[in-house]
Amino acid sequence: MPRFLRLVFLLPCALAGLTPALATPIDRQAVVTRHQVHNTRLDPEAALTLGNGDFALTVDVTGLQGLERIYHDNGLPLETRATWAWHEFPNTEGHTLADASGPIDFHGRQILYPIRQKTPAGAYFRENPQPMPLGQLSFTLFGEPLRTEDIAGIDQTLDPWTGVVTSRLLVRGEPLEVVTAAHGTAAVVGVEARSPLIASGDLQVRLRFPYAYRTAIAHKPPFIWEQPHRHTTTLSLPAPGHARLERVSDTTRYTTDLRWSTPAALVESGPHDFRLRSDAGDTLAFTCAFADAQNPAPAEDFPATRASSAAAWAAHWTKGGMIDFSSATDPRAKELERRTILSLYLMRVNYAGAFPPAETGLQHLSWFGKHNSEVYFLHAAQFYQWGHPELIEKGLAWYRRILPLGLAQARAEGFTGVRWPKMAGIDGRPSPGGINPYIIWNQPNPIYLAELVYRAKPTPATLALYRELVFESAEFLAAFAHRDPATGVHHLGPPLKNVTESTRPELVRNPAFEVAFWHYGLTLAQRWRERLGLPREPRWDEVLHHLAPLPTTPGPDGPLYLEIEGVGDIFAPGKGPVPTSMLLALGYLPATPKIDVETARRTFHLINERNGLDRWLSWQMGQGALTAARLGEPATAIEILTNTAAPARFMPSGYVRRPRDPDGAVAYLPVNSAFLCAVGLMAGGWDEAPPGPAPGFPRDGRWDIRAEGLLRLP
Repeated sequence: MPRFLRLVFLLPCALAGLTPALATPIDRQAVVTRHQVHNTRLDPEAALTLGNGDFALTVDVTGLQGLERIYHDNGLPLETRATWAWHEFPNTEGHTLADASGPIDFHGRQILYPIRQKTPAGAYFRENPQPMPLGQLSFTLFGEPLRTEDIAGIDQTLDPWTGVVTSRLLVRGEPLEVVTAAHGTAAVVGVEARSPLIASGDLQVRLRFPYAYRTAIAHKPPFIWEQPHRHTTTLSLPAPGHARLERVSDTTRYTTDLRWSTPAALVESGPHDFRLRSDAGDTLAFTCAFADAQNPAPAEDFPATRASSAAAWAAHWTKGGMIDFSSATDPRAKELERRTILSLYLMRVNYAGAFPPAETGLQHLSWFGKHNSEVYFLHAAQFYQWGHPELIEKGLAWYRRILPLGLAQARAEGFTGVRWPKMAGIDGRPSPGGINPYIIWNQPNPIYLAELVYRAKPTPATLALYRELVFESAEFLAAFAHRDPATGVHHLGPPLKNVTESTRPELVRNPAFEVAFWHYGLTLAQRWRERLGLPREPRWDEVLHHLAPLPTTPGPDGPLYLEIEGVGDIFAPGKGPVPTSMLLALGYLPATPKIDVETARRTFHLINERNGLDRWLSWQMGQGALTAARLGEPATAIEILTNTAAPARFMPSGYVRRPRDPDGAVAYLPVNSAFLCAVGLMAGGWDEAPPGPAPGFPRDGRWDIRAEGLLRLP
């Protein structure tokens, strides 16, 4: 090929940051379908979640949700959720957020922070709003809930290529087959159940509604079933094959439309409790659609809902990035591919919605179901890397909507720019907490994510859409950095809480990662001004040029990075595991002028040696692999990502427990998203990566992998 033609061919890939195209495209369906989830026993850790990012439901081995207590108490809860469905308990005492606030000293001036979480007002605003649980579908046998002793012969499969669960089992010796699918875009579940017990009328489908979550429990709260007087479910518009249920729970209102295409009848068996039974034949085929005034649902039958699921998943899998480990000979490759494919599946189900996700997504509640914005980069960056930047933009649209609230919050605290809430529900209101107001590493995240969107879509329209979000975020970064008049150096804190949240806020000054992120965020914001033809902002440059250095301490072979300035004993013998947050400055972030790569390398080696592989748990698994890959140590990155220590275990359906809170966050999705961020970087590359395909994987002959459609990180 002539050189000029070769350049023409390569230019689009270079502009988009794409991995090079393969001569023979990956057989994506083959890769995805070889990681079907197959259950042959009742395992509460193997519950299966279906959904589309804005709607999800989790089912047990029956394909519905009747074994609620067993799964809740021993594994993954069985829930039905939508990003738009939220609830608030009545504020009968007239609490205000000011009632939960107290003064803190910020370099000589008083700021009100909502730190009084244990006051009545603090408890109320910490718990409210919270997501609204939607209806629960289950089977009854002879009018009673199906029990585990009624079930045998379990054979259940989730096909991630179509998003459909097929459940086969024996109920009292009789066969039951259930096919369950979630609509590709709307809050609709479709079910087709077939059994002789349905024909006899002994097996029926139950639809019931709880009042709310028992949200005095922050993590994995159970439903409130025992207060039927506090909510209403009204049957309206009954018609052949259709019934509408009007739901009111305090100020929350939504509808549930039940449609069936097989001969059947719906009866109300009690408050908020309905039964669908067959009038003829051994099959019940129906859909259950949830909607409110702003989020309508289509009137579709089961075949249309199943087809919608298959079409949406096929479109998702065939667009964007894919990786194939089938030619790799390293024995860890198969598990690495399983973790990757199931994590990609779970990210679209749980994280790809219009409200930025809670840390357990739509699977169950954690931290009252609220968005914790400090980990939003790890939540969302992987969508860009795997070729779906539009899913980042769905979440950033919420940030743009709450921008006025964040601007007002910054002004109330005496800052310019926007102060993003650390923990918030769909209303964008900050949640009280002893940690929340002091967290700052959430503030540059919208800048970084907007930059990723621009890398994928480098157009004037992208710059125009996100300029205010970027500039107001940068304005707060500059305003928050405190200038020491004696030295001219700009410092971060005190008071603040750094990533690990373990040091008292009045002792935290210039934490390494936060300083690096402040520098990178302001650098990107100045770059956006230049792209828009605007002059650089002098005050931002003042902070950039005089920001405190990353803290270090002498080590045996040279300086080591500290987590926090002045807290220098973390490497002392006998101190136990070393904190790792300073490593985010190279890994989570690219190499910047604030970072010395060799100091980062020494720090990484000492931490890895001291802590051991078993300490790369939770989302630190992805964090450690990102740093190792950027340091040019791919073998270590692989060791971290394939860690099989018990707390790092990926369960059958791909979820991972939070190791320090095993019963409260059993679907801790920052693990999956950080894992995908690391694999995406290793396979798709980064701006300073060595040449060649999959630059973050070992080149020892055992990692012959194929990747296509991935986008490079900075």
